[in-house]
Amino acid sequence: MDWSALTEALLLVAAAGIVFGAWMHSRRRDRRAMRALRASDERFRNLTALSADWFWETDTEQRISWLTGGPTVLSFFGSGLTFGRRLWELPGVELDGPAFTGHLEKLRLRLPFFELEMARTDATGVRQVHLVSGQPRHDAAGTFLGYRGVGRDVTEQRRGERELAAAKQRLELALEGSTASLWDTDLRTGRVYLSEGWAEFLGQPRAPTATTVEALMQGVHPEDLPRAVRLSMEVVKGERADYAEEHRYRTADGAWKWLLSRGKVSERDADGRAVRMTGINIDITARKRAEQAVHDAEERYRLLIEMTPNGVIVHCNGIIEYANAAAAHILKAASPRELLGLHIAETIDAGQLERHLERFKFLQLGPGRVDFEERQVRCRDGSTAVVEVAAVAYLERGRLVMQSVLRDVAEQRRVREALAEREQRFRDVVEASGEYVWETDAQWRYTYLSARVEAVLGFMRADMLGRRPREFMPLGEARVLEEFFDRDRRDGQPFRDLTHRSITKSGKVIWQQVSGIPVRDAQGRLTGYRGTGADITARKQAEERIEYLATRDALTGLPNRALLADRAGQAILAAARSRGQLALLLFDLDRFKLVNDSLGHQAGDTLLRAVAERLQNTLRREDTLARLGGDEYVLLWDGLKNAQEAAVVAQRVQGILQRPFTVEGRTLNVTASIGIGIYPHDGRDFSALLKSADTAMYHAKDSGRGAFRFFSPELNSRAVERLALESDLRAALARGELLLHWQPVVRHGAIIGAEALVRWNHPQRGLLGPDAFIPAAEESGLIRSVGQWTLERALSQIGVWQRTLPGAPWFALNVSALELAQGEAYVARLREALAANGVPGARLELEVTERVLMAHLPDNIETLTRIGELGVRLAIDDFGTGYSSLAYLRRLPIDKLKIDRGFLRELESSSGDAMIVQTIAAMAHGLGLQVAAEGVESEAQLRRLLAVGCLEWQGHLYSPPLEAQAFERLALGQRAAAAGSA
Repeated sequence: MDWSALTEALLLVAAAGIVFGAWMHSRRRDRRAMRALRASDERFRNLTALSADWFWETDTEQRISWLTGGPTVLSFFGSGLTFGRRLWELPGVELDGPAFTGHLEKLRLRLPFFELEMARTDATGVRQVHLVSGQPRHDAAGTFLGYRGVGRDVTEQRRGERELAAAKQRLELALEGSTASLWDTDLRTGRVYLSEGWAEFLGQPRAPTATTVEALMQGVHPEDLPRAVRLSMEVVKGERADYAEEHRYRTADGAWKWLLSRGKVSERDADGRAVRMTGINIDITARKRAEQAVHDAEERYRLLIEMTPNGVIVHCNGIIEYANAAAAHILKAASPRELLGLHIAETIDAGQLERHLERFKFLQLGPGRVDFEERQVRCRDGSTAVVEVAAVAYLERGRLVMQSVLRDVAEQRRVREALAEREQRFRDVVEASGEYVWETDAQWRYTYLSARVEAVLGFMRADMLGRRPREFMPLGEARVLEEFFDRDRRDGQPFRDLTHRSITKSGKVIWQQVSGIPVRDAQGRLTGYRGTGADITARKQAEERIEYLATRDALTGLPNRALLADRAGQAILAAARSRGQLALLLFDLDRFKLVNDSLGHQAGDTLLRAVAERLQNTLRREDTLARLGGDEYVLLWDGLKNAQEAAVVAQRVQGILQRPFTVEGRTLNVTASIGIGIYPHDGRDFSALLKSADTAMYHAKDSGRGAFRFFSPELNSRAVERLALESDLRAALARGELLLHWQPVVRHGAIIGAEALVRWNHPQRGLLGPDAFIPAAEESGLIRSVGQWTLERALSQIGVWQRTLPGAPWFALNVSALELAQGEAYVARLREALAANGVPGARLELEVTERVLMAHLPDNIETLTRIGELGVRLAIDDFGTGYSSLAYLRRLPIDKLKIDRGFLRELESSSGDAMIVQTIAAMAHGLGLQVAAEGVESEAQLRRLLAVGCLEWQGHLYSPPLEAQAFERLALGQRAAAAGSA
């Protein structure tokens, strides 16, 4: 045997065994380490699952790589996928904006972060709040691997904080609306904190207060301080559970207020020593005042009972328990004690015992009262006395107690009788004087009225009580009286002979004169007024009559110079404010002296009265006609429009006076010379105006009498010219000086109609257009006659032309405001004229200006509608110069708009006029109306009109207005030319 080989083999086996053993040992050790690691990890996981925290890790991109935490994580993040996402990317996670911005900055700088608040609302609607903290993690080489951190569920903590804040807010609100304040005392330092209510209690702005115990003690009333200190020390030592003390405290203004301070020890140290006290202060000043008021009231009641002259007896079940000295005096007892224990029935006279028992039984049914009633009582000495007795029953500590009041009425009877006698004497005096007596409360409501008022106002006294005097006054009267009392009698002073108007029950207005004095109570407070009133209507009428005679002419009853001066002054002030004008016409009767000399002064006076009456009956209400004396009259004409109107007024006066007067059987013809002064040109006050009018009047007399003159020569000349024109126009109608011209209306180069234009062939001034005389005709009222003449002459000519002119042309007439204002009468006249001349309504077109339309729009719409029913077409002339409005255009039964010639003059050079023309044309087309233009003078104007769709026009470009024969030749020639070209 080879021992060496065997030895090597044994050594090899031994080595192998050793290696195997070492391997097995290492394996067992690894297994034990793994088991320990698993156990540690399991313990860690169990602790994590049982705790409220959760743990997480992220990679370098902040994506979650590890997350654990048991039910907390599942509750907060839900069952969705979380790994690979960032915390703020998880569904439903909410982060505060500024906080999240700061968090991202820390992550960028790889800094640790703490308590980042995250919130999430789960599917059930429950909102959870978690705080997340994290730190960066690195490997051994310092390489950044991401973040590792912890999350903590603070939902309940936040809920508790919110509830605590809400409770604190509710407490503060409760304290703010109450008289309480909180206090907290540190017994170790002596520092005291008081809430905002304490400063308010002291009369200072609301704010928390920090002070010391010593400082607080200085404000306690000296009489209350010892007890407050003693009670607080007993609480500190534990001898009392809590502290409650009422004491007085000085406020910032030095006043004393009552305070209820309550508190207890809220904290003690390990040795049981008190280190903190907390409590509340309540302002009980109002309660203390109320208690004091009750105490004072009881004391006053007791004193009143003792001092009252009325007897007071308190009894229960009929047995007297209390009587005051007055009751003993009335019942003639030696003292109140003598009455105690007696039955109340023993004080009643036998003859009235039954009535007493009836009232007594009523009160025994329960709390109630019986009013004063006169009764005979039996006194202690056996005599009787007459008293008034009232009683009340009430519950006192569970038993029914009755209190009777005895009033000795013997003296009162005597006083009442004496008072009644004095009152009757006073009433007799007042009635004899014709006055009535009144009384009111502080609000001026009647509380008493004597019978005389019924004769004055006609109302029954019962109907007036409770009502105010102002309810029986005309409108505006009460306001004047209220202003008087507010200004002069605000403090309730007496007033005398105050005059005002009242309305009686029958509606008659009377004058009253009242005097009154204030009525005050014992404290001097005003409780009302009392006084007298009288009807002074007769006296007032007499005064007004006197005033009338002082301001009126005794002969004619017209205003005299004084009243005229007053009214003229007021009119001048009004005209100055409105920048208006007024006229003063002074006229003198021509040759009046001859009437006096030949017929006597009585006839002259009769003529003066007749002149005044005739003129006064024809003037406006706002005008003033006055007589200065002799045969001079003055007319104040307010609201003057222009000087021509004054001339018209003067002419009207002369026309009124030209009608003969009959005086004492004689017919007299009267003329007057009139001078006219106009404000402000001829004077700025009454004296200057009257002087100007007087100068002009004498100038009229010098001109031959029966004339009028303006103070200003220029105005005089113009007015005379206008009047001459009106006079000539009246004659022109009679002499046949008016004539019609016809201006063709063209469409597409052909005559389709014509407009009739009135002309005046004046004997001196030649042919006048309508602008020269139509305004004067309108002012004088002659426009109706001119319009009637135009209508009749035009329809007569149209009736002829409809048989001779081809093409059925139509013809236009202008209508004035006065004609249109005739309404149905004008429609009837138009209907008759059409029928008389055999002219269909469709051959006639009436043109009305906007100014005429808008004068009386509702009436004019009705009139135009009736005209349209005749087949007559209607056009608005001079459109665009008045009240152009779609609103009224839609309401009017019109067919055509005529553009005013003023917009055509500068149609080429003015873009504004061009735009207006274009707008009018577009408006007409939009409303379904025809549009026409007048005053076309050039081809350029025509091109612009045709471009905007205005195809119908008239003007000198085609033909000026022509006489009837010339127009007929033109129309027939055009027809012949058209036929030849065809």
